[in-house]
Amino acid sequence: MKRPLNVLSVFCSVPSQSCGIQMFLLSPIPSSCLFLQAYVESTPEPTSKPTDVPSEKPSLEPSLEPSLKPSAAPSDEPSLKPSAEPSLLPSLAPSDAPSLKPSAEPSLEPSLKPSASPSDVPSLQPTDVPSLTPSAQPSDAPSDLPSVSPSMAPSVSAAPSSTPSAPPTRPEPQIEIDFTGFCLNFVNSTLPVATYTNFYTFLGDAMETEIINYLNPKLTTPGQRILSLAITEIDGNAVGRRLEERQLADRLTEVKYDLTFEQFCTRGNCDDATQLTQAALDFLITNVATLVNSTAFLEALKNDLVTNHNIDLADLNGMEKTQSGGCTPTFVVNSIFPMMYYPDWAGANKGCIADGKEDEYMRLNPEGYYLFDKLVDCCSRHYSWNYNECAGIDNAALGPDGEALYYPDWEGENKSCKNDGGQPEYMSNNPTAWMFETLEACCTARYSWNMNDCVGAAGATTVTGSNKWYPNWEDFVCVQDCVGDSPCGGLAESWDPLYDTVNTCCDTKLNWVTECVTKSGGTSTGATAAAATTSGKWYVDYDTDTCKQDCVGSAPCGGAAESWEVLYDTVSACCQGKLWWVESCGPYAG
Repeated sequence: MKRPLNVLSVFCSVPSQSCGIQMFLLSPIPSSCLFLQAYVESTPEPTSKPTDVPSEKPSLEPSLEPSLKPSAAPSDEPSLKPSAEPSLLPSLAPSDAPSLKPSAEPSLEPSLKPSASPSDVPSLQPTDVPSLTPSAQPSDAPSDLPSVSPSMAPSVSAAPSSTPSAPPTRPEPQIEIDFTGFCLNFVNSTLPVATYTNFYTFLGDAMETEIINYLNPKLTTPGQRILSLAITEIDGNAVGRRLEERQLADRLTEVKYDLTFEQFCTRGNCDDATQLTQAALDFLITNVATLVNSTAFLEALKNDLVTNHNIDLADLNGMEKTQSGGCTPTFVVNSIFPMMYYPDWAGANKGCIADGKEDEYMRLNPEGYYLFDKLVDCCSRHYSWNYNECAGIDNAALGPDGEALYYPDWEGENKSCKNDGGQPEYMSNNPTAWMFETLEACCTARYSWNMNDCVGAAGATTVTGSNKWYPNWEDFVCVQDCVGDSPCGGLAESWDPLYDTVNTCCDTKLNWVTECVTKSGGTSTGATAAAATTSGKWYVDYDTDTCKQDCVGSAPCGGAAESWEVLYDTVSACCQGKLWWVESCGPYAG
């Protein structure tokens, strides 16, 4: 008997479509067999709202039009490629953090105002247009490349540099050698000595030029070169450096000459000088023979005589051949550069020595690092802790007048300097670094933060300042560079600007303080004189973004301009030149 057909239908909704699954359970097919039929049919209209769960895969094609509103939150992952075109409107506010890499091209329009702080890293290329005013402080690192165009005028430094450039390189240990007894034979040759009275002098010059020009390029060891050639004998007649030719025949057979040679030593003490010189002599004998036995050498001599000494070539037809003679040259080492001092780290290590046995790395470094002309310089750099013994100086803690030097009392009350001879040994060993001839110099160097107490603690009533005036920024008055009652403000620090009068001090540094001169203990008598030294022109004040007038008095006067200020005839020229980005730039209003 047949069973009725069982049908199971399941329908679900998805956006814009509905799906149905009908399962036909067929009998009497075994239960292990199941036939599944699925079909998809579209809904007639879209659903009223989207599903809560997005599809597992995005659509194959993007929508033709973007959404009218952006998403509430950005995607967790940025797109792999930037948009093809930038947005038409920039963001209203910059990002809190700058990009890690600069843009590929600069912006078309510069910012209206420079940045508040300079960048920590200087630019790799110099600017095409120089700044109108110099920077307040030099950069910590120079630019990698020089400017494309030089400045129109050379710079003028206010003072020479306190630190010289790196010291020059040390000359290598060097020897100078005289090689004597070289000889050259002219075969079957007659010379025009009757026609040219200075012919042998000309011949000596030509030989020197041709032989040296031939040999020097063949010297491959650094530091080797032939310095000069001098003829000493002609056919057995001795001659000087400039030839005496009156008794010389015109038929020439032999010329003897000397060579002066220069050679670097390969070791600092030049103990290899003899070995180097013998090698140089062997080189000269071999190469000179090769040269003078060639027809090219004779032709070069003739050409030199014709070109440089106006000898007629036809008069040189008697010079037929040159060849090397059978002489045996000798040599004398006549000079060695002095050896230099270096730290004896490999020895007793108590000082500097000069025996020429310094290590190779010391010789390869510039002079002033390891090698020194003077013992005291080497001791100061490398043995400051044992300076006396290194430099061989006794009583180094005494000044030129025989008085004991002052030293900072760091191991005592640490308030002042003393000259009682109780300084630590390391100070005595290096008095140049630690000790001073006067109390004031010691206090200035070691107790500048407590100058008045330092000078007073030692009972130095004779120490006085310059009696000039400097600003006191705590009380906004000007005080005098002296020790005592007001208006003395104690000795000025090294960084305090000093002025001859209280009026100049107030007008220059405290011009906004009412009655500064009176509060400082002076009388307002110097204003007229100070005004006479001002120009009435205008200079920039970056603190107020205005231009001040170079004059003394109320605004727009800003006090006397400093020597480095750029002055302009008008306030508008000042604003345009220095504050062109400040729309409200004008005269200082106080």
